[in-house]
Amino acid sequence: MRFFVTEDERKSSGSTAFIEFQKGKWDGECWHINSICMDEDVFYELHLRRLFSMTLPQFDYYGITQVSGADFKAVLEASKSFEDNPDAAVCMNELQSWIGDGEDDEILFTICGM
Repeated sequence: MRFFVTEDERKSSGSTAFIEFQKGKWDGECWHINSICMDEDVFYELHLRRLFSMTLPQFDYYGITQVSGADFKAVLEASKSFEDNPDAAVCMNELQSWIGDGEDDEILFTICGM
């Protein structure tokens, strides 16, 4: 993966300055072994805070954001014309490959913020 690291890689770095992406609904815990993580600096470089804030009204950079299939479709569509950083679309496609398919009303993944 170009933009994400595995939980093992994040743990090996010794840092917690990462945004965690968990499959499915939030279960009350962080740093799942099957999560993928994004370095905070990469998150800023891609301007994902702005992209998510534009498309996910419930987005909380410092908290928990659950993303449905319909929500993620909006993110994917907006990323295609996102002028702040064209790599955001590539990143969202990478995230989509990791997530897989799901129903519009299903929680596909949870973003665990800083």
